[in-house]
Amino acid sequence: MQRSLTIITTRGLGLYSSRATAQRCFSTTRSALEEKSKEKKNAQQNVFDPRFIGLTRDIYVPVDYKNLPSPFSQPKAVWNSLLRRLFTLGMNTIQVGLLRWQTGIKPEFLLWKNRAIEAYVSTNKAFASGNIKPIEKDISVWVEKSLKSRVSSIPKDVKLDWKLIKFNEKPKLVAFRPVMLPGRPVEYAQVVYKFNTKQELINVNLKTDKVKKIERDVTDYAGFVVNLDTDKVILAGTVFENTPFDRMPKPEDIDQSLIFEDMRINGDIYRAPPQIKSTTAEETK
Repeated sequence: MQRSLTIITTRGLGLYSSRATAQRCFSTTRSALEEKSKEKKNAQQNVFDPRFIGLTRDIYVPVDYKNLPSPFSQPKAVWNSLLRRLFTLGMNTIQVGLLRWQTGIKPEFLLWKNRAIEAYVSTNKAFASGNIKPIEKDISVWVEKSLKSRVSSIPKDVKLDWKLIKFNEKPKLVAFRPVMLPGRPVEYAQVVYKFNTKQELINVNLKTDKVKKIERDVTDYAGFVVNLDTDKVILAGTVFENTPFDRMPKPEDIDQSLIFEDMRINGDIYRAPPQIKSTTAEETK
């Protein structure tokens, strides 16, 4: 009888021990799952879509030499434009140096330029074909919205085709700056390239089978967002060359309430350039 009691007691203790172990394992597993769930939630909260980064009005594009006025008629405007060109070059160099110092990342300028050209070409081809879906990941939300709006306005009886014939000159980097986001490390950079190209647009009227080919020289200042970790390049929009009378933009001059409006406007890569306002001597100071 005593032996039976001992066996029962021992078995009972073993069963209790197994349950306790199981409970501890379950508790540990649940804690691990909860911790992993928290980490996943935090990771999701920290995910940022660079497609929302657009181009704002504080980007200065130096005046091309051929667009400068005569130094005899506007000597001050010419002098100021040349100084601003040198200042922009210096700021680009400083920004590259700061990026390398802060992150230890060596900018892959050649790779970025080649990928920017690919994004530029594929975007134009996609628009001409009327199908934006395949390139959505390669363009900003601002460019995407604008392209969809323009595609919807193309007549149904018109078929377009686009071709890049050649670059009239080598693509040039005109602006570079790291993208500073609150509470985040430097993960992205913004670059603007000058693309001076010869392009061909083919317009086919499906009703009359009439084909119209338009060949022209186009200069675009295309802005891109670069993922510094993966080197992925996204077309963010376009900007225009500044006039000889424009001042260098200052941070305190930027209206924060207009930033999203700027991104929307600059996301329309097929918009017409702004009309140059008449200038006075006062504006060139």
